[in-house]
Amino acid sequence: MPGLDFLRRKPSNSAAEAVPPAGGHARAGLIGNITALGFLQISAYVLPLAIAAYTTRVLGVADWGHVALTQMVLSFFCLVVSWGFSWSATRKIAAIGDDPHEVSRVAIATIAGQVILAGLMGALLLVLIETVPFFADAAPFYAWGLVVIAGTALFPNWLLQGLERMKAFSAIQIGGRILTLVLIILLVHAPDDAPLIIAIQGTVSLVAGFVSVWLLHRDGILIWSRPSARDIFEEIKEGSAIFLSTTAIGIYVNLTPVILGFLAGPVAVGQFALADRIRQAAQSVLQPVSTALFPRISRLVASDPRSAAPLLKISGIGLVVISTGITGALWVLAPQFVVLIGGQQFAAAAEVLRWLAFLPVVMSFSTFLGLQILLPNKRTKAFNTILVSGGILSLVIIAPLIKTFGPEGAAMTLLIVEGFVSLSMVIYVLKTGYFRGHWHTGLAAASA
Repeated sequence: MPGLDFLRRKPSNSAAEAVPPAGGHARAGLIGNITALGFLQISAYVLPLAIAAYTTRVLGVADWGHVALTQMVLSFFCLVVSWGFSWSATRKIAAIGDDPHEVSRVAIATIAGQVILAGLMGALLLVLIETVPFFADAAPFYAWGLVVIAGTALFPNWLLQGLERMKAFSAIQIGGRILTLVLIILLVHAPDDAPLIIAIQGTVSLVAGFVSVWLLHRDGILIWSRPSARDIFEEIKEGSAIFLSTTAIGIYVNLTPVILGFLAGPVAVGQFALADRIRQAAQSVLQPVSTALFPRISRLVASDPRSAAPLLKISGIGLVVISTGITGALWVLAPQFVVLIGGQQFAAAAEVLRWLAFLPVVMSFSTFLGLQILLPNKRTKAFNTILVSGGILSLVIIAPLIKTFGPEGAAMTLLIVEGFVSLSMVIYVLKTGYFRGHWHTGLAAASA
């Protein structure tokens, strides 16, 4: 397949190659990964915005809100399937380096763990559809959720991030998202077609997962061997610590629109979901930097901690500066963005977007401190404690704010919780003395 040759594993002839190469070659590789992830991340939100621009006009506010609510509920099932592998497996594979057999052992055990979790979540979803009215009333939507769950289990994004080889797989995902948009335009023409949106998204995701695994095997990156129960359990156990933090994030990110739906109805969910997708699309330019740097910094921390400092400084300053510009643009242009994507029927969502507009700059601090300092330095306990505390805070304030302010209250909840998380990480890292003297010594001497 043209354009995929660079996925083939490069032979390693010396121990020195276990350390990332210095100089222009390393920088070029990192920039290439960031660029590929940039296109991938932008497509993850820009293409859904294109889908939203079409489906909001076809379905209307209430029916589109129902689709958004279904997607949010299914995200909890996918959260369990993803476990903490996006960070634990990525970090582990990055540290392994260029040992193909060890990489394959970890990767196959991780995939097997995800398949097991997907089976459990699929069985749970079937039981809920049969026994709980909330799910039974929307059975045409949630039945297709089984395919969404399967697709989540198969796509090995964590493996390619750990190996820092994302270009071809970015192309696969972007192609899948374009195909999703085309199929929705061809097949969804009325409110009764709404379940097809979930069906199309799930099917395309599943196919992309199969193609990705096949390419990994074909190019010698994934060497098949029967995973042992011990290896599977080990990967699940290592991911469990990160799973606590991702669950905490899921509580205040994904649970917010779900509770909004219960308390205020699908119209409020539709307004909030549109505003949040616009915010995520704008903020998506930041994610590739952290995603590409995480495996590189994890490897440097393990092999040459001093050399991580320049990357951290550039990344930290860049994240704050760019996110400040994004926040300003979203706040000023909120009415225009909302009407452009959703039409005049979503005009009320502009005020929701203005509250959400502050999230990019607030979250830049937690992104930098959490994903580029705490996790690479294995400060998982502190990371989890802060995020779980944020999840608990959201449970306390979410209902009163939604009852008082509606969808704007949901946006306020996210802003307050993200502010708490970022401030807590700033305080923790400053207390450790990480920024005094050498960048790498502070956390090593600090207690969890």
